[in-house]
Amino acid sequence: MRFPWPLYLAWKQLFPSQRKISFFSLLAVIGVALGVNVMIVVIAFMQGFQQKFRADIIDSQGHARVVPLNPNPSWSKVLDGLAERKEILGVSPYLQGQLLLQNRSYHAIPFSMGLDPEDGGQVIPLDDFLANGQLLLEGYDSQDVTPIPTMDDLEDEVVFITRQVANRLGVRPTTIIQMKDANATEQADAARGMVRVLRLDPFVPSGQWTVTFLDEESYQIAESASGFKKVGLFKEPPLDLGMGFPIFEVLPGPKAFVEGNEVRFQSFRSSILEVYSPSMIEKAKADELAPPHEVRVGGVFEVPWQGYHSEALIGTMRFMDEMRREEGGCDGFYLKFSNRLAKNEGLLSQYCKDLENELGSAWVVVPWFVENAWFFELLKFEEYLMILIMIPIGLVAAFAIAIALMTSVMRKVREIGLLVAMGGKQTSVGAIFCLQGFIIGSLGAVFGCGLALLFIRYRDALMSLIVSNIAGESGQDDVAQFYDFYSLQVAYPWDSPESLSTFVSFAFFAMAVSTVAGLLPAWRAARMNPAEALRSE
Repeated sequence: MRFPWPLYLAWKQLFPSQRKISFFSLLAVIGVALGVNVMIVVIAFMQGFQQKFRADIIDSQGHARVVPLNPNPSWSKVLDGLAERKEILGVSPYLQGQLLLQNRSYHAIPFSMGLDPEDGGQVIPLDDFLANGQLLLEGYDSQDVTPIPTMDDLEDEVVFITRQVANRLGVRPTTIIQMKDANATEQADAARGMVRVLRLDPFVPSGQWTVTFLDEESYQIAESASGFKKVGLFKEPPLDLGMGFPIFEVLPGPKAFVEGNEVRFQSFRSSILEVYSPSMIEKAKADELAPPHEVRVGGVFEVPWQGYHSEALIGTMRFMDEMRREEGGCDGFYLKFSNRLAKNEGLLSQYCKDLENELGSAWVVVPWFVENAWFFELLKFEEYLMILIMIPIGLVAAFAIAIALMTSVMRKVREIGLLVAMGGKQTSVGAIFCLQGFIIGSLGAVFGCGLALLFIRYRDALMSLIVSNIAGESGQDDVAQFYDFYSLQVAYPWDSPESLSTFVSFAFFAMAVSTVAGLLPAWRAARMNPAEALRSE
């Protein structure tokens, strides 16, 4: 295959045959590659943050909210109608408001929400939030074995609160620890198996629980303070004694338990909060007796979406009904749609408009991206700002390439004159230097995309190294609170059209800038008089 002679000469001047590598060409390609890598990585991470925030917002708010413009007593009919729709996978009614919480002399006024325990998990993954917010105890010769609370623990007299509220009030949910005493020979050896706490409801009192193995087939659960005792069998399901009792599951190990082996636990009851509603406060002002409503802390939750209320409480709808002195109220519905609508904001927006028209003028349907439009406009502005900041990086590389090629033109004046004298067109001679810029930009774009892929692939290790050196080991959690790189999903170009567009755009930008950088040297070479060029020293 024959190449045009300007392209051949451009390649040979950049990579001469008599050298293994050209220092100028190497630096130029590395400079472009680093610029492309930085631009792609920065924008890819910005897009990753946007995707993470989208997922967090949808988890905490659903895909859309249906809000009544006025109190609607027939909201249950609307709920049934929404649940029957094919494209709607989950509907969760809610009540919200502000409540005053008190524990001794500590107070908090969190954003409070009431959900139906049976429907709440369809839209909002509260179980995941409870796992994120679990508070573990640290003690000497003990291990916190508290099971993570679930949505099933939510009752009229049980509430979930955020970590900030728990810290402000100094409260915590029910906790149980396993006592470990290396000097106690009667304790079960770990090789013989373990005893796991399957359930710990908020009504379990403080006490000392002991699981004693009577023989190879049975065990006894005892509580020292109350004198409670109950015998269970290995071959039967774990003993479920009802509310107020932990459920222990015996998991046999390689060795069989022997008579006298025991596992000891210490449980701590959940904190009790006094709750005041605005109506109670109004009664207190009028000197009317308004005793507080007492609830137990069932669990601590943490929502990954930073725009969610840092101080929040979740209870049942009946609890919120009672606190607001409203019977059968509803402030709206959270909706979860099918993947077909969830992945396409245009289809989702149109569906919400059609749904709003069908429900009538008394209801408003607000998609998640409309409710949080201000936030994503800010993120888009930051992305464009970063692009604007990144562009000068490519221009700096272009200026460096232009200066180097201009120097090459000045050094090869006689060679340029000889090429023209041999019959080469001046435009073809000038194209040699323009093609050199194109080759440098193309190679730099390829290697820059490769570096960006490596950075995305090993981003966790690289970010851990950077953060640990800057913020220290203890500062990683503080950094992750706002910039959680470890849960960041940065898409590869073959996984996301948006990521592919970023790679292709910056690759072509580097090629275009490098090619344009060779235009001025090419124009200078094309304007040379061959006779004067041959006489040049």
